Amino acid sequence: MSSITEFAGTVPQNYDRYLGPLFFEPYALDLVERLKSRHFERILELASGTGRVTRHLVELLSKKGQLYATDLNPDMLEDAKHRLESKAITWQVVDAHEIPFDADFFEAVVCQFGVMFFKDKPKAFTEVYRVLQPGGTFLFNTWDHYRHNTASYLTQQVMNEVFPDNPPDFMEKGPYSFFDTGRIRQLLEEAGFTNVQIDTVSKVGVLTSAEDVANGFVDGSPLTGYLIERQAPREDIKKKITEAVRTQYPHLQLPMQAMVCTARKA
Repeated sequence: MSSITEFAGTVPQNYDRYLGPLFFEPYALDLVERLKSRHFERILELASGTGRVTRHLVELLSKKGQLYATDLNPDMLEDAKHRLESKAITWQVVDAHEIPFDADFFEAVVCQFGVMFFKDKPKAFTEVYRVLQPGGTFLFNTWDHYRHNTASYLTQQVMNEVFPDNPPDFMEKGPYSFFDTGRIRQLLEEAGFTNVQIDTVSKVGVLTSAEDVANGFVDGSPLTGYLIERQAPREDIKKKITEAVRTQYPHLQLPMQAMVCTARKA
């Protein structure tokens, strides 16, 4: 059975090609901008994926600094390695629930759109707190509900149409499952963090083609496995998603919204 965290085979390449510029690059730049006031000796990136944030984080390092880019999915890391070559980057498969580094090791831990997939968020947040140095920063973002994220909302509408009795619940159980700011703050403070700041950040994703949304979700996300398992008419589904985007957003500018969270270790 397909998994909401499954990014294998050709999925990482399609994920980065079609969804990367639309979803992840604008928010990657937002995250890095929040850290630009200093240079770092050691940064840990969790759920680094295909390296959308990694390529910018490496620019924040001191001359001898090191960025540890980690992900649970080996295929994602392999794809990122081919895109980024730097002696300042250490690539490693890491489960955020068991971070294999000493306490007080990193000055910053960064995670772009990965915390939603942590199965045990209290444990993962406690691990992040442990490996941060006193005064260190935990910076991450997480999507707001998919009704505030146009591309995902339109895609889910098509899924509901194609599978009226059993539509995939990837959106609600995966990327759009962790947007309750009160709950986020509670979990961070229970893990020991202070100075918790949560900003709602709205952006507009710009498409080069309406087909990018369809190609991204159908061929470059965990929905891919779901559709293959059910022998779904993938090309027909792509056409439906593409038509929905063209009809409702002919200028190919799609609103999206996320929460950006900053917390400190005292």
